[in-house]
Amino acid sequence: MKPTTQQPYPAYPGPQYPQYAPGYQPTPAVQIARPVQPAQPALAAPPAAPAPPTTSGPSTPAPAQEKSNGYVGQLRTLVKSSGIYALSSLAGPLTSLVLAPVLTHTLSRDEYGALSVLLAAISLIAGITQLGLGNAFFRAYGYDYESRRERLRVLSTLVGLLLAISIVATLAMSLGAAFIALLLFQSALLTAPVQAAALVVLLQNLSVPGLAWLRAENRPTLYATLSIANLLVGLVATLLFIGPLHLGMTGALLGTASGYAIVVFSMLPVILWEAGLTFDREMAGNMLSFGVPLVASFVSVWVLQLSDRYLLSRFGSLAETASYSIAYTLGNVLGVLVISPFNLAWPTTMFSVARRRDAPQIFRLIFRWFSVALLLAAFGLSLAGKFLLEVLFPDSYHGASPVISLVAMSMVFYGIYNVFNVGISIKRKTWYAVVLTAEAAIFNVVLNVLLIPLTGALGAAFSTLLAYAFLSFLAYLVNNQMYPVPFEIGFFLSALTIGIALYFIAAFLVQGLDPLSSAVLYGLIWLTYVVILLLLARLPLRQLARLRHSFPGRSVKRSL
Repeated sequence: MKPTTQQPYPAYPGPQYPQYAPGYQPTPAVQIARPVQPAQPALAAPPAAPAPPTTSGPSTPAPAQEKSNGYVGQLRTLVKSSGIYALSSLAGPLTSLVLAPVLTHTLSRDEYGALSVLLAAISLIAGITQLGLGNAFFRAYGYDYESRRERLRVLSTLVGLLLAISIVATLAMSLGAAFIALLLFQSALLTAPVQAAALVVLLQNLSVPGLAWLRAENRPTLYATLSIANLLVGLVATLLFIGPLHLGMTGALLGTASGYAIVVFSMLPVILWEAGLTFDREMAGNMLSFGVPLVASFVSVWVLQLSDRYLLSRFGSLAETASYSIAYTLGNVLGVLVISPFNLAWPTTMFSVARRRDAPQIFRLIFRWFSVALLLAAFGLSLAGKFLLEVLFPDSYHGASPVISLVAMSMVFYGIYNVFNVGISIKRKTWYAVVLTAEAAIFNVVLNVLLIPLTGALGAAFSTLLAYAFLSFLAYLVNNQMYPVPFEIGFFLSALTIGIALYFIAAFLVQGLDPLSSAVLYGLIWLTYVVILLLLARLPLRQLARLRHSFPGRSVKRSL
């Protein structure tokens, strides 16, 4: 057995979907958003991570080409597997986009707002009661224990731990449902939905062992199949419960529970057949000692991302919470389409680039063009989200359209935060990420408490934007001290200012236009922004050629 010294871990907070984190659960059909589980760097970076570079050291020597080819093989395997995982991760937002209009036309705004608050509460309770065991399982299964017999005992111990914890949590939620309803909604009439939420927590927690086992055994196809089955079953069950059966909020939650039930009843019998039901105290202590400290980071992420639902319902209204949740979902698409794929490839690329003598200059180029991609995507998705809100959702939700652009801009700051964190990753001081997230979370809560009573949902959206801007600012300051990189902050701010100006011009010009004319005008203004940013960036071909050497074995086309 290998030593069990814990390794440092980063926390990647943000409203993107956590599909690539070790403890990921597939997103249920009616879930609005879910905070990111902190990930372990050893699972994201190549197994033989290079030592931290110095800015004056030599570039990778020629004799290291064989080792570099080994990295290329690992990268190709990672990309292939991750592409399959990405299919299931993209299915979640698409399912939510299909189901959200149905829910908003079926449920009242107050009911949908209460559903959003309950989903946020489920995320918090599930994250706490899982005690970081999803991440701890990966370490124990893939590092601490080597024989198949020991690993199966780890799996069985994980099932026992989660089963015991989840049953206690579910009973407590069920028995205290009336009290929880009073705490969340100041009404005991929503006791039944709270009890349904307790069932969701139970089944979500029990789905962890099976999905984690598939990831540990590198079975991406089966994992994706099971995840998509979860979403489809949840979608169909939700439509059945809220439609013909008229179960309202409770039906939406039971639909989510049905999706998780498919995962549990598909994988739990297999686990019991292969590993039995044994409990090893030493293994349990090993996993708990690694997982429990992650809970604090998880809570910080949850506060940063989802606490605004509860605060808005408390200081505003459930109807405002409903509109805010829909607009947040539309604005959050940037996290799924751009940031999640980038976060998947970034660790490997970052460490590969860090070996080079000119690494800071290459990081500068990556920041420039990733920020261009983020700004263009945020601008386009803000316009598209506003169009979809007006076409697919009831009129009572249209007033929240400004929230879409504010949330999309929040995603831009979260995206550049990931790039700014290059220093704490290379220098292996990832505990800074936990501290920065906690500070941003506290800042977010203070802003929500101050702004929501004044401006309602817009106050919550501005709080999110300012919190993520604050997080990226802190990351820039901290990382610049330990690993200076000449990030083009002036270029980014100029491009951001131009995008904001064009957005207001678009909002002014579409007044009184029909949906089709609005869509055409939005498209033309977005193309204008594309041309402006490409001219502003001015990437010389020789700099593009330099990027090619950062990805051994991969060619980069010399075209703009």
